[in-house]
Amino acid sequence: MTDWSMIFWRKWAETGSIILILIGFLVSISIQNPWLSYLVILCAGFMVGRLWFNKAGKQPLFVFFLIIVGFLLGYMMGAFNTDRKIVFIIFITSWIVSYKLHKEGYFP
Repeated sequence: MTDWSMIFWRKWAETGSIILILIGFLVSISIQNPWLSYLVILCAGFMVGRLWFNKAGKQPLFVFFLIIVGFLLGYMMGAFNTDRKIVFIIFITSWIVSYKLHKEGYFP
């Protein structure tokens, strides 16, 4: 018999990614207004930029990249009334802008 807690702790990145796929899908499907959906993904991109800035140089980033891509894929799967290309562009752009602003010291 396998111990589920050991599986979770050994594969926490994959588990977190799957959980965030579900969360991203549920958040995206619950938003009916396309402009609000774009605003939510903009805020998510800014939060990811801050997370990326805080983890850069301290921990391996590929694990967090997997989790971030999981959220983005889940969000894009549930974005029925928005353009998925625009969602992707807004997310990546806000991620990069947030990272650069934190790196330059505009935000503590």
